[in-house]
Amino acid sequence: MVEHVLRHSPEEACGLLGGPPERVERVYLIENTRHSPYAYSMDTRQQVEAMLDMEAAGWDVCGIFHSHPAGPPVPSQTDVEQAYYPDTVYVILSPALSGGWGMRGFQIEAGSVKEVALEIVP
Repeated sequence: MVEHVLRHSPEEACGLLGGPPERVERVYLIENTRHSPYAYSMDTRQQVEAMLDMEAAGWDVCGIFHSHPAGPPVPSQTDVEQAYYPDTVYVILSPALSGGWGMRGFQIEAGSVKEVALEIVP
């Protein structure tokens, strides 16, 4: 995900995370068709292909990620308003104060935002 974010910076980068409940098995890198540093819209064809691949594997969409290249690592008002999947973790990547990129996860449902712990397992 970080390579995808770096490759597209200063635009927001985005994608889907697929796997069994609560475990990411595959990262789907998807084009931001807005090519904007402040907003994203996933390429519809790539999004459908990713979802069909997940369905064929018996997986769920367990996460949706995007970057905030110049903003804070928290959901924006637009992110909250466009959070259409309440059972999915929304992951936001942003530049870390110490350098590199950090990420945080959120559950967003009916305008309510709750941070969730992310664990990276090798």
